[in-house]
Amino acid sequence: MNFADVQEWALTLEGISVWLTAIFGMIFIVMLLRAERSIRLGREAAQIALLAAVASASRVLFVAIPNVQPVTVFILLIGIHLGIRRVTAVAVLVALISNMALGHGPWTFYQALAWIAVGTSGSLFRKVLVSQNSEEIRLVPLAILGFIWGFLFDWIVSLQHLTFLQSKEMFYTFILTGIPFDILHAVGNVLFAIWLAPSLHRLFWLHQRHDAGRWILDIPVEIQRREAFIAGAQDASREEHRLGDDPLAGIERLDVEVE
Repeated sequence: MNFADVQEWALTLEGISVWLTAIFGMIFIVMLLRAERSIRLGREAAQIALLAAVASASRVLFVAIPNVQPVTVFILLIGIHLGIRRVTAVAVLVALISNMALGHGPWTFYQALAWIAVGTSGSLFRKVLVSQNSEEIRLVPLAILGFIWGFLFDWIVSLQHLTFLQSKEMFYTFILTGIPFDILHAVGNVLFAIWLAPSLHRLFWLHQRHDAGRWILDIPVEIQRREAFIAGAQDASREEHRLGDDPLAGIERLDVEVE
């Protein structure tokens, strides 16, 4: 077999499937290794396991509605708040746990990769998806990103069929046939973003602020300045209330005997 034969084989569906799987596999392994090194045992690992369990349960709960599930929105928010490494661990666990109920197959690998990509996009576009002080989620950008991922997620998972289909035309037909289900997924992501994202974002934000020393390495400078200003104003208000309106109320008299 010469190089021309190898090149010709690489352009077939089987060849494309092999080298795509190899590339995705290397990315998958690298991200898992990075996630494993950054995750500490104990409370952090427990939080990741809990998030994965909740996301998996939500996927199983909505299994009766074709291709409609809140997992994509969950993963986006986890990527926004916990970063790429931790969302990688959650994405892999969601694929493994949920498919224990729904059925494992080659799609499990591609679903995990697709959800890793979803979470990575949430982390990369964090400044666009949350307000400047990080207190509020921006629903319009989040809904748009969720809508886009409704299609991209399904197309990534569909790559598993490259090996089984006999021609590119059959693969394109397969993709076109699945468009109605892709639309359901995309619209479902928008609805779940509107319904769940504000509450989930608030929970994540409050939890991170409560455990800032353990859960996030750095609090944004603008939030530090804002909270320092608020704390200073509160201290000044308490001092004024203690002294009252009399500007001399805080001065001790020295011309009387103190018992």
